[in-house]
Amino acid sequence: MRGVVVVIPTYNEAENIRWLIPVILDLLEGAGWRTAVLIVDDSSPDGTADVVRGLAASRPGIDLLERPGKMGIGSAYIDGFRRALEAHGWAEYVCEMDADGSHPPETLLGMLEHAEHSGADVVIGSRYVPGGGWVEGSIHRVMVSRGANLLARISTGVRVRDATSGFRVIRSSALRKVIDRLSALWSGYVFQVQLLYLLYEAGCRVEEYPLRFLPRRAGKSKLGGGEIARYAFWCLRMMFRRIVRR
Repeated sequence: MRGVVVVIPTYNEAENIRWLIPVILDLLEGAGWRTAVLIVDDSSPDGTADVVRGLAASRPGIDLLERPGKMGIGSAYIDGFRRALEAHGWAEYVCEMDADGSHPPETLLGMLEHAEHSGADVVIGSRYVPGGGWVEGSIHRVMVSRGANLLARISTGVRVRDATSGFRVIRSSALRKVIDRLSALWSGYVFQVQLLYLLYEAGCRVEEYPLRFLPRRAGKSKLGGGEIARYAFWCLRMMFRRIVRR
């Protein structure tokens, strides 16, 4: 049986995670995938971890990694990846997914099947390929995302249309190639671009799959102006380094 671990970082996502975990397990297991959903929770004050423990008591395939405080999405993924590779070595794929409902579980199944059929090492859920797009996205948010992705392509040279997407399927063998280098990555919004760049440098084959990006079902976005500024700084620094190398 094919195996997958879905890593989901959380902070105050109790309302969303309550419905999301069972949907993921039902969908993937129903399609013949051995599945584990790994929640990496940063001591959410809304009781997210308690919700996960309650769900885990009634069905298998749910793993919880609790951290002492809010440490950032990048470090949450790094800790989650390490836990996935160490505790769930049977899984051929490790996935990234948001907890807020913007990433449809049905699309995750399509991304996994695409990875299986195409042989790609990384499949990105992309808003900017034919068939993808925003559902009710604000003009401001879409413009920020478009600008961030343009800057990512220019600064890294990786020809991916949605480098900032946090919805990904990564082959475990590919993730193992870069796992020892992840601790040097930044923990914020730019983490996704840094990770993609490492995988690309390691010779991994990257493909995109259409994503219809849905509005957040509950809670608030954690992306602020400071994160955007740090993202731009890293991209500009990377661009300068590439120019100097040339």
